[in-house]
Amino acid sequence: MKTKWVRMLAVALAAVSTALLFTACGTEKKDAKADQPQGGTLKVAMTATFPPFEYVDSKTNKFAGIDVDIANYIAKKLGKKVEITDMKFASLIPTLQSGRADMVISGISPTAKRSEVVSFTKPYFYPPKAIVAKKGTNFTSLEALKGHKAGATMGTTYVKELKSVPGIDVVELDSATMAVQDVLNGRLDATVCDGTHAIVFCKEHPELEMHMLKLSTSSDDTFAIAFPKDSKDVEKVNAILDEMKKNGEFHKILVKHMGEEQAADYEKKVKELGL
Repeated sequence: MKTKWVRMLAVALAAVSTALLFTACGTEKKDAKADQPQGGTLKVAMTATFPPFEYVDSKTNKFAGIDVDIANYIAKKLGKKVEITDMKFASLIPTLQSGRADMVISGISPTAKRSEVVSFTKPYFYPPKAIVAKKGTNFTSLEALKGHKAGATMGTTYVKELKSVPGIDVVELDSATMAVQDVLNGRLDATVCDGTHAIVFCKEHPELEMHMLKLSTSSDDTFAIAFPKDSKDVEKVNAILDEMKKNGEFHKILVKHMGEEQAADYEKKVKELGL
């Protein structure tokens, strides 16, 4: 009888010990989770076919560009790691709305229509328009193109602006690349295109020069960062963008991807507008 009682006591003690063990393990797991540092991943969506803002570096096969560096800086300040997903431009907003991305930075403008479904930061870049021509032509304004043949991509505001100046022989082409090629082969005297593209064209073809035109402050022409509608991260990132411009980090990024001369020219125009 005593032996049987001892065995029952042993089984009971073992059961209690096991229960305590599981309870302790559960507490330890919960505490460990609570002690984990805040961070995680900042899922960024972009269309990596728009140098110098976002593209895939052929040498490293990694994402590069102005927007990529800005995204990395923002993630660092938020204590997160960046995870970039490349996709078609038309998919960016839907991807953000569905929760598959936390942020979109891809040379995207905060138009009224887009602002109905997502929230934007303040503009961080004012894309300049530029005149591209052969070196020495010195076409510093649209008026300087009077009496000359100039081209631009069909259906763009660049065509409208060229046509608004009497005396310019305006040619419409399928792409900015084709327009630049026609400047190189002498079919056109100049072309008007996106200023950031112009920088790339002039780097690829040293025989070309570019002159930036006045910047536009219209929301349809500026670049901003998109977040889910009413996201609290908008104000956080606005503060980070302000910091980048004050501490010189934004300037470094522009110089890295635009070059010292063009970055200085752009920043001068921004200052003139009081932006």
